[in-house]
Amino acid sequence: MAYHGTIRGMEKLKVVFCFDENLVTQVQAAAASLLDSRGPGEHFEIHCVCTKAAENVQGPLGQVIKRRDPDSALVVHCMENPYENAYQVRDISAGTYLRLALPGLLPEVERILYMDADILVRESLAPIWETAMEGMAIGAVKGAVNLSDKWEWNSDRPYWHLLSGMKGGYINAGVTLLNLAEIRKRGLAARWHELTGERFYYQDQDILNMTCQGAIAYLPPKYNRLAYLEEDGFGQFVTEGIYTREEVREAQQSPAIVHYAGDKPWKRYDTNLGSLWWDYVNTQSDLKDLFDEEKARKNHGPTLAQRAARKVKKLFSREKL
Repeated sequence: MAYHGTIRGMEKLKVVFCFDENLVTQVQAAAASLLDSRGPGEHFEIHCVCTKAAENVQGPLGQVIKRRDPDSALVVHCMENPYENAYQVRDISAGTYLRLALPGLLPEVERILYMDADILVRESLAPIWETAMEGMAIGAVKGAVNLSDKWEWNSDRPYWHLLSGMKGGYINAGVTLLNLAEIRKRGLAARWHELTGERFYYQDQDILNMTCQGAIAYLPPKYNRLAYLEEDGFGQFVTEGIYTREEVREAQQSPAIVHYAGDKPWKRYDTNLGSLWWDYVNTQSDLKDLFDEEKARKNHGPTLAQRAARKVKKLFSREKL
């Protein structure tokens, strides 16, 4: 589906956050950064799909949006989580599956940009919105799972053969342009629902990669700059032919979206690129009191030796699920 409109003027860029009660304050920071990074004349229709326990977000989030752009709109969808019994692993709650309900929940919406709540937007996202999506179900950035050592570590999972065709093209789903019209046309939502009971290590991300093979528009890595990736990881992207040196340099030096997919800066101040998040939040009068910076500064996480031991243990562990 080629996009011929504009997000300027009457057309609003449609964005959605899906979360439970654990991310009520974080989604306010994410939405604020989105609005503060918009280009001239750009406005948003921000959808929040949340569990009933998170419905108190509507008031404060509405104020966050109104202060920054009265012409942007907030639409909150509170629902019982249809995936509350879905497989959960790595301390990630079943709230992550809520995006799978979007094709049915938003029947009049043709495309929408999904973002995790653990992101910081730093520039206009108009280029994502204007991505040509004809025949494509989703648009996203290739993730670190593609790197040879990580792919090898995952390869003996009992279901990994279903992803064999995705090596080099496996996406990180933290920022995903959803072509809901194409998804409905392909009947993917029903298949997604069936798969939520399976024991997939990367949960709904695995589901999207399995079911959208051959229908993914790949976005530049600057639109989902994984904060935990350091120089060696980016070097691997280049040497393994996943991204060009120019794409990697742009993601490192000028990320449009920083995604804190590993350690969270509000929990641990010294997480990689965490200072970017805190520098932003601390300049916002309506955000800085939502987070405990002193507590985050006291949490330095595992030592280098502990990290190395954990990495070795993970590398040789056969207990994958």
